Amino acid sequence: MGASTSTPSVLIIDNNPERATSLVQILEASRYNVAVPLRLQEGLADRVSRIKPDIILIGVDFPGHEILDWVAALHEDYPCPTVMFSRDERTETIQAATRAGVSAYAVGKLTGARVKTIIEAAVARFYEFRALQQELEKTKTNLAERKIIERAKELVAQQRGCNEAQAYQILRKMAMNRRKRLAEVSQDILSIAEVLTNKL
Repeated sequence: MGASTSTPSVLIIDNNPERATSLVQILEASRYNVAVPLRLQEGLADRVSRIKPDIILIGVDFPGHEILDWVAALHEDYPCPTVMFSRDERTETIQAATRAGVSAYAVGKLTGARVKTIIEAAVARFYEFRALQQELEKTKTNLAERKIIERAKELVAQQRGCNEAQAYQILRKMAMNRRKRLAEVSQDILSIAEVLTNKL
């Protein structure tokens, strides 16, 4: 799911009809596209996936382990900015909700300006965190690929009786000829070497 350039769609999940109605009114006044509110119930994850909201608002007075586990599972299957409105001010609950994937946790009176600010902060936090995750994954991938290239380079140098600089040029030429990335060619070489070694 990417950041939408059009009017964001919001899904409200709340067993409290009064709070859900207030949120709908606030969001519609703020020009959000609001889906029909849902109640916390079984099979909710499938319905969320069908609706495909840009933002999810969850209203629950005192979120216990069961609710937070469900939020965590939903966030894993359908990650998007998520706000939880609650009456539970305990630090441990707020921390648990954050670990479950909640982007913003709010306690207190619902007003138009406050809700809008909370949602905007949740969206900003969600995409900032996702960018950090992607950068971390990219760093891990680059490190793993460098190790693969180094191993292949050492193997080529050993087999060809050349130095590592020459082995690197051989790998680069192979990658260009096969129109593959250097890491892919290196992995191919290591895989073949492993097969041959196991046959001996």
